[in-house]
Formats: sequence, structure tokens, C-alpha cells
Amino acid sequence: MFKPENPAPPPGPLSMGQHVKAGLKFSLLLIWLLIWIGPFLLLEALKIRASTWIVQFWHKGARKISGIRVIQHGELSKGEPLLLLSNHTSYLDIPVLNSLARVNFVAKSEVKGWPGIGFLAKCCQTIFVERRAIKSREQIQHLRDRILPDKRLVLFGEGTSTDGSVILPFKSSLMEFVFDEEIAAKCRVQAVTVIAVEAEKGEKGYLPERVIYPWFDDTPLVAHFWRFFAGSGADVHVCFHPDRAVSEFTNRKELTQWAHAYVDAGHEWLVGEGEFKP
Repeated sequence: MFKPENPAPPPGPLSMGQHVKAGLKFSLLLIWLLIWIGPFLLLEALKIRASTWIVQFWHKGARKISGIRVIQHGELSKGEPLLLLSNHTSYLDIPVLNSLARVNFVAKSEVKGWPGIGFLAKCCQTIFVERRAIKSREQIQHLRDRILPDKRLVLFGEGTSTDGSVILPFKSSLMEFVFDEEIAAKCRVQAVTVIAVEAEKGEKGYLPERVIYPWFDDTPLVAHFWRFFAGSGADVHVCFHPDRAVSEFTNRKELTQWAHAYVDAGHEWLVGEGEFKP
């Protein structure tokens, strides 16, 4: 579990008005889910790929209901299949990225058991993997089958979530599958920086929002979700960096270092500590 060097002060108790606000948002989100779950399941049963459009459209609505405002920098690669490597601060990164593109996520297997989130993750065709066994032939084959049919997969390179104040080193073992001969010949990779910021800029640049949006500690998921809905949402910047062909890299460590350098540079640029521009 990530532990920040300078933890942000804990939020205060919610007022009755904030509880009412959270309840209204949750009710709207539930209605939005019920409207689209039927058509989605029908298209899935018929194996019609239009279901991915429903997932993206639903996440756009969910993002607006929750009050997440996205500021995009750069462009999503048009190459497919595509592996997107991103930093990670919260489960809220999922509606942020899913609202911008039709993607599937690679997540640790325990996400399946998270209340609500696990169900939605399955609907989004998330690929659940055992982190310790990601290099196994079985899991490489599974990931190959999912990415090769012109798919976009999102993998959170840090292997955990943070408070958004830093970009942790990426785990190269997670990239093993893209060096499968068939995947490496066709797949492209793109680094993505995702960071929630405070509403007002600091003297140099944006300040990472470290209290409401990030979910990295032992706060219960339901409690974090409710508190976020009780607030005014969040401003989230998403930087799409230049993409490259996987075949241009000699090994997974080189790819990992390249992706991390871009994600970290995007983070420093947003907080005013770097000259990088996406």
C-alpha cells in the first residue's frame, strides 16, 4: 500500500446537505445504470461490438453525474491494437479514461470482489490477472486473445494507486505479454498521465488534489465513493503522449522506462515543475 511522505489532512465530517447531495447523485447514477444495462446485456449476448459504444456513453454520463471535469491534452493514438500505460490514483480513473475512448482495463483479480465496482468492471470486459503470475503462458495467451482483435487495453503501470503527488516506478513484469511475438509485431504503446488537481492554480502550476479523488489507503470503498459524491467533483487532466510501436523496444524494461519517463514528465509539467508539453 502506498504511504505518502506528507499525508494530506483528513477531510471533516459531512453535513446533512452533503449527504442529501450524495444521495441524489447516487440515485441518478443508479437510474442511468438501469437505463443502459438492458441494451448492453442484449448486445453482449448477441456478440455485437456496439456494446462498447454503450460502455463509453454510460461512462460519459456517469462522469458528468459525479462531477468529474476532464481536461484533455494531446490525442489518443489511432493505432490498434494499442496498450495504454498510465499512472493510477483512484477507481475514478476508469470512468475518466472510458469516457474518452473505448478501452478495456487490465486489473488485479481482487477487483472482481469489490462491491459495485467489480460488477461494472465485468461489464466493461476488464481482464483480471494474478499479478504474481502475469508471465504465465495461460495469462499471456488470455491477454493476447483480448488485445489482438484491434483492442485498446489500459494497464496501470505502478501496480497500485497513489495520492497523485508522485509517479511511482512502473513494474516491468506487467509488460511481459506485449513481447509475445505476435503482439509485438502489431501492437503500439502510448503513455498517459492522469492527475486530479485543485480548482485554483498554485504559483508554479496546478496542485494535485490529494483528499477527495485519490483512493489509495484503507478507507472503505463505499465511504470514499459517498464522500466524493457529496462534494463538487474534481478537475482531472489527461495527457496523451506520443505513441510508439512495441517492436521498436528491445525488452520490457526499456519500454517501461520510456513510458514512465513520459508519464512523469506530464505530471511535472502539470504541477509546474517541468518544461514538457504533450
